Amino acid sequence: MPRRLFVSFLLFAIAPLALLAEGISYHVNFEGLDDSRALKEIKLAAHLTSLKRRPPASINALRYRADSDISSMIKILQAHGYYEAKVNIQIQEMYDDVTVIVLIDPGPRYRLEEFDIQLYCESPAVANTCCHVSLEDVDVELHKPALTKTILDSEMKVLQRLSECGYPLAKIDSRDVVVDGKTKTVRVKLQVKTGPKTEFGPTTIVGTTRVKPRFIQQKLAWKEGKVYDSRLVDKTQNSLIDTGLFSSVLITHEEVPSQNGEIPLKIEVNETKHKSVNVGVSYQTVFGPGVTFGWANNNVGGMGRTLSFQGDITRISQTGIASYLHPDFNRVGQDMIAQAQAAHEDIFAYSMRSYSLMDRFERQVSTHLRGSLGFKGSRLYVTASIQNGNYWLFEVPFYLRWSTANSLLNPTRGATLQYTVTPALNVAESKEVYLTQQFTAGLYNPIDAKARVVLAHKLTLGFITSNGLPAVPLCNRFLGGTEEDLRGYRYKSVSPLVHGKPIGGRSAIYYTFETRFRLTNTIGLVPFFDMGSVYRTEYPTIHGKWYKSAGLGFRFFTFMGPFRVDLAFPLDRRKEIDSIFKVYVSIGQMF
Repeated sequence: MPRRLFVSFLLFAIAPLALLAEGISYHVNFEGLDDSRALKEIKLAAHLTSLKRRPPASINALRYRADSDISSMIKILQAHGYYEAKVNIQIQEMYDDVTVIVLIDPGPRYRLEEFDIQLYCESPAVANTCCHVSLEDVDVELHKPALTKTILDSEMKVLQRLSECGYPLAKIDSRDVVVDGKTKTVRVKLQVKTGPKTEFGPTTIVGTTRVKPRFIQQKLAWKEGKVYDSRLVDKTQNSLIDTGLFSSVLITHEEVPSQNGEIPLKIEVNETKHKSVNVGVSYQTVFGPGVTFGWANNNVGGMGRTLSFQGDITRISQTGIASYLHPDFNRVGQDMIAQAQAAHEDIFAYSMRSYSLMDRFERQVSTHLRGSLGFKGSRLYVTASIQNGNYWLFEVPFYLRWSTANSLLNPTRGATLQYTVTPALNVAESKEVYLTQQFTAGLYNPIDAKARVVLAHKLTLGFITSNGLPAVPLCNRFLGGTEEDLRGYRYKSVSPLVHGKPIGGRSAIYYTFETRFRLTNTIGLVPFFDMGSVYRTEYPTIHGKWYKSAGLGFRFFTFMGPFRVDLAFPLDRRKEIDSIFKVYVSIGQMF
């Protein structure tokens, strides 16, 4: 065979195989369905869309792929209440363009006409209403679309409700669903065997190695002999996870109660490593380069108590802290924290050295309210300021915090109110007494349902009651210009000036407004505006100079919380004091 003829033969033989390997590229159009949720589920489940990057080898293979999707599409439509739905798929070819048209005729949407929950108690002495379960309890609304998910979820919610009032062994006996084609309605009847009413029995703890079982016993939200309530079980599980001592916590109960009606429980835990070392570096225009390091033991004595040492060194500040945390001190939810601290700060307004001892008690008063009371003694040296001095201080700091915010590091809805008051006595010389109060309010308003845009407001008011300004150490007066207020200005420099240096104030008012845009799951932008001022007087006024700053924040959302970078500009810049901009870097939103 001549060489040229042989090459031509190979080209003709291989070309169809190459075309076959490329497959058929196509487009998919869905028509006839206005229900966005149902349509989204169909697109996610359909092979026509999920396998689009793996095109079929031929038109027949494409038809097979399309036909195989019809049954799953019908099931999804029925799950959304379209029990008479029909799906027809057409394939249109025009030159090299192939389009798959999915024609959906949903038909009438059936609605939930009746939802009957029948409880059957084992004990004849207990009435049929042994535990009331309403439609509101299971999130069922009559005359709404009959969604399969709603019906199935309601079964779990019925069992959950029963487990909250003493029936953890309840089971669904039967489910009858009647679809009426004439009235286009659905009727559901659930028959539930509640099982016997039970009480909390003895608890067995498994998996502890270094944590003492007594620590877990103290965390139990229930008491043996009381009526079983699954909410108390969930509360205990969350409380144990929150200690950080366990990587997993599983609480189960026996399937058969004891003769006296008690049901034994078992807590299985896996412990984490309790000792840790941390080292980190940082840089900010305010503090310059920084290093942080520390050591902690989170399980001192096997009782979840924490002993830690932490050091932070930057260009303008150095701090060393030794802390001892005793959780559940005298009662569950009340913590005792003892702390020793040495600090040095050298900034534009002053140079300060301090040594302090503090003991405070924190308590979770309710779901939204937390309070703290402490006692603090400190030795304080203030130099390089407009008013130097040495002080022996005794302080009694107290605070209350009420919050409905949905997150600590990245709140998107809710509100926070915080009040702090600190009586202080200077026993060094004149025995001066002063009282510092600060009120802070934060409000978070999401613009859309997914909180992609959030309007955040923060207002801070501060007051110091004293016999004149000299009675208060300069470093304990109000000085604006931090990462929490007036971000564009020199660090702790916003206050009345004497000979060009800040003297601090006895009152302050700050306001911040942020618009938080979450552009993607990981990236966000935050334009912000700050304003406020500091006054010599005991109470702030609307008169006098108001300082303003504006800027743009960048957020990178991580599993720990948003990584924050704020670039702030002073709008009332004092050329001899303030730089053109400031950069702040931290974890979590500013408030």
